[in-house]
Amino acid sequence: MLSSTLRAVGENLTLVPSRSSIFHRSLASRRTPAPPRASSYRTPSDVCTAETEVKKSRFVALAAPCASADDALRFVKERSDLSASHNCWAFRCGEAQYRFSDDGEPGGTAGQPILNAVTASGLDHCVVLVTRYYGGTQLGTGGLIRAYGGAAQSALELAAKEATEVRAKVDAVVNAAPGDLGKIFLALDEFAAEKIDEEYSDDGSVHIQIECEEEVAERLKERLASGRVQVLGSMSSFFNARAIAPRLLVLGHL
Repeated sequence: MLSSTLRAVGENLTLVPSRSSIFHRSLASRRTPAPPRASSYRTPSDVCTAETEVKKSRFVALAAPCASADDALRFVKERSDLSASHNCWAFRCGEAQYRFSDDGEPGGTAGQPILNAVTASGLDHCVVLVTRYYGGTQLGTGGLIRAYGGAAQSALELAAKEATEVRAKVDAVVNAAPGDLGKIFLALDEFAAEKIDEEYSDDGSVHIQIECEEEVAERLKERLASGRVQVLGSMSSFFNARAIAPRLLVLGHL
């Protein structure tokens, strides 16, 4: 496996754009240039449910973790109640990707308030679905905004109590002589890095694929570079490339 990794990485790295998906219900989408990515974030550890009632209309809100936009849309599709009056939702996956849907409610009265609640909660990679069962009384624009936003907030407050911290991980391949393995493994232990794979070349050198938390990557790189250890290509460039779709470590769930 490491051999294929070495061939794929080489000295130049190609970034592959992620696939996009389209959900069959109406949705609003916003995409902005990606800012520097946070090395960690908090996300719901499980699905949390909250139910509210406003003038006999029942609002059932579900807050859940989502790894990607596709994951969020899949959750909405699977958990929507098609017998209900409306299934409105919003999700956020980092600063650059978020969407919402009013699902037939007046524009700006459902999806946007739900998204605002997600943003205010401090949770990320989070999707909220609010299903409304009409009670026979119209709520008006302000009433809908408060009802949908309030239901979402209630579910998010429950989710925040037991949120999981997620930290970004990056990986790279280092080349070294067999006599330097002791120094390498000491450095990996110091920075809580993990050896993923290891291969020996015909010339006797060793190729080690490692993985570590993004926030310690530069310090580990400096420690390795201080010896006779060679990082395949530019370690920082490789890290930046992998930051587009990093591996994630859920603390406490190794």
